[in-house]
Amino acid sequence: MPNKCSVISVIYKELEWADTERCLEKLPKRYPIHFVDRRGVGSLAKALNSGFNAWANGAEYVWFVTNVLFSKQCLDKLVQQMEQTGYAAISPAFQSDHRFCRPIEGCIETREAPFLEFTAPIVRAEVFKQFPLDENMPYWGHDLDWGYRVRKAGHKLGVYYGEQLGHVYIRYASTQNNDRITARRYELRRKTNQMTRIALIAKYGAAWKRELMQKENEHGC
Repeated sequence: MPNKCSVISVIYKELEWADTERCLEKLPKRYPIHFVDRRGVGSLAKALNSGFNAWANGAEYVWFVTNVLFSKQCLDKLVQQMEQTGYAAISPAFQSDHRFCRPIEGCIETREAPFLEFTAPIVRAEVFKQFPLDENMPYWGHDLDWGYRVRKAGHKLGVYYGEQLGHVYIRYASTQNNDRITARRYELRRKTNQMTRIALIAKYGAAWKRELMQKENEHGC
């Protein structure tokens, strides 16, 4: 039987990642699960690219999973949405910094999005093969960069509001616990905000925000 979707899950050092493991264990067995080691706070883009290159062969879709919680029917629903919409990638809704990613009360449909956070998107394998993540783009920069490149090629991205991820920004909780890897992740993210802006300027020019984020408000709900 052809492999409809492979799951590539990033290993996290935080204790909370055990909750993600328990969610993965409840997925239907027809979905093979592979783990990629980010080495604590290493490059997420590099980890996802390497996982895709190692394990995506033969899969129509790949579901990239980070430190999130989800229902046991989540992946079945995402696969169904990919087949119904023909989109290049779809993310479940979650409490994001970006308004269009957040759950909408009473909404269970997929709506088009300007870009996606690589929190737990399902991606069409043939598209990701053509458009891997830019490993020179730090942190949140790869969300904007990947979305822009994929949409420019004529593909569509979407948020599925019929499923919601449990995703509290664990890295922001460093003031509330003594976990060293959490504190290190928080500090690294803070320090690389400027690095991300510099990388986006180098690739897209000083008007990168207008170029890459101009559609965000149009997709807000």
